[in-house]
Amino acid sequence: MEATADPSSEISIDDAGSSTISPISDHDLFAQLESLRHDYHTLRSKSSSMEESLCLLQQQRDEAIAQTAALTEKVHESSLERDFLRLQVEEFEVILRENEGGFAKKIDEESKAKFELEEKLEFYRGKVDELESETKVRNELFEKSLDSICSVKEGLVEIIEILNDEKEVTENVDGESEKMELEDEELWNFERKLSTVLKLAREANSKAYEFKEARKKEKRELESSVVSLTEENRDINSLLRIALVEKEAVEKNLNKLKGNTEQKRVALLHIAERGLQRVGFGFMMGSGSNEQATESSGASTTSIGSKSDGSECEEEVVSLASMVEKIMKNLRLEISQLRRSLEESRSDTERLQSLTEKQAQKLEENTLYIKELEDREMVLAQNVDELLMEIKETEADVARWREACELEVEAGKKEVEEREKLVVILKQELDKTKTALEISNGKLKLKEELAAAAIAAQAAAERSVQLADSRAIGLRDRIEELTKQLEEAEGKERSRRKVRHICWPWEILKMNITNTRAQNGKRMLPEMQAFLHHNSFLNLPTLGFKKMGEEGDINRAKKIPSPCDVEALKKCLQENKGDYVKCQSQIEAFKSSCSLKKPTPSAGSTSSSRSN
Repeated sequence: MEATADPSSEISIDDAGSSTISPISDHDLFAQLESLRHDYHTLRSKSSSMEESLCLLQQQRDEAIAQTAALTEKVHESSLERDFLRLQVEEFEVILRENEGGFAKKIDEESKAKFELEEKLEFYRGKVDELESETKVRNELFEKSLDSICSVKEGLVEIIEILNDEKEVTENVDGESEKMELEDEELWNFERKLSTVLKLAREANSKAYEFKEARKKEKRELESSVVSLTEENRDINSLLRIALVEKEAVEKNLNKLKGNTEQKRVALLHIAERGLQRVGFGFMMGSGSNEQATESSGASTTSIGSKSDGSECEEEVVSLASMVEKIMKNLRLEISQLRRSLEESRSDTERLQSLTEKQAQKLEENTLYIKELEDREMVLAQNVDELLMEIKETEADVARWREACELEVEAGKKEVEEREKLVVILKQELDKTKTALEISNGKLKLKEELAAAAIAAQAAAERSVQLADSRAIGLRDRIEELTKQLEEAEGKERSRRKVRHICWPWEILKMNITNTRAQNGKRMLPEMQAFLHHNSFLNLPTLGFKKMGEEGDINRAKKIPSPCDVEALKKCLQENKGDYVKCQSQIEAFKSSCSLKKPTPSAGSTSSSRSN
């Protein structure tokens, strides 16, 4: 109230000095005031329309920002869903590839195992065929060896029959053959035949040894007899010589003595017996010599008994000589026979020795061959048993592997069917995800277009705000010009009529304008300061726009976003390539700066306007 009183007094003083104003100037001044009022009303309507358009633009900008935020959230969610779906699709593809590789490996392994089993079966079949051929060859060898053993057996039996009694050998062989006939198996027969052959060989060896020993004994006896006979022959020759010498001596004595014939005969016989006894002829001659001696003695006794004369003595001498010659012939015949028998026995012994040696060699060879055959038979039997066991095991393994392979093949088929179903399902899901991705990409494109449209709308709103600021500046300049004209007209009226009371407190308005500028200049933009100056200049007490001009324009200056915030938001979006999540802080700042409210006029202003 004090501020309004002082200028009124000053105006009254000044108006007293200028009381000489013409009525024409007052009329003009009222016309100008009317035009100013009309202009003021038009400006007021324009400012209200501009405020409404600004509010609408701010609402549109808020809606666009909210839409951009929602779109960014949706874009972020859709991008997350897309990434998640892509990861799921990749995982499904990897699982399918791994499973396909595993199934392919399993099928290859099963086919390889089947092929290996078939190769093993073929190999074992070949082995079985080889064993069968070997068994056939072995059977043939057994048959041949049995034939050879039978021939050897027959030869041994013949040898034993030659060396020993025939009955015992045939009985033993028949008993053994009966025992052999009781057996049915080939190996058992073979072993029994071998045992019989060995027994016969041993018997033949023992018999041959006994025969050899007997032949040696006979040979020794014959050699001793031959030696004794040769010695006897020598002794006989010596005795004959001695007898001839004695005969000559006896004849001489007989001629000298001319005794009895009986005495002569007895003397000759005694002489001959003595000579023979000296040599031991009668003891060594044996039965034949004794018989001949008895015959000769009988013949001599008969001859001695018959003859009685001297011619009988000569006949006796001749008979004695003939008897000695006969004895010598018999001895020579016996010696020749003994030599022949000795040679035959030697040849027989040599032949038997060669036969025994050959038979022994054959027996040794046969025993070695039999041992080899037995060893081979044992080895082949072991191999056959092992191969039979292996064949049984392989057959069991093959059956088991076949069952396992069939089960695995069935399981593989089922799994392949399941995997195919899964592949079909996954393909459907992939198609769905592709369609969803396409839809999301379309939505993203729409959201990007909406965001671009929102940014364009924001830019258009900023441009409209700038245009409104420029219009406000033009209006402010016009109002300043009009105020200057009014001041000039007022000065002229004061100087003319010196009016005491003026209805327009210009000084107060000027003071208020400067104060509001000084208070709010630090926190308002230059365009808004100009607009505030324009509104504060029009805030007359009669119209009641002072408070609205001060508070409403200050609030509007607070709520209108600065171009720095817009540039910062644009830079952030350009740097982050349209990622609204990263620019959330700038968007929030932009939202806070863009939250506009309509200015509410105060009670004083409403009352003043009503009064006006």
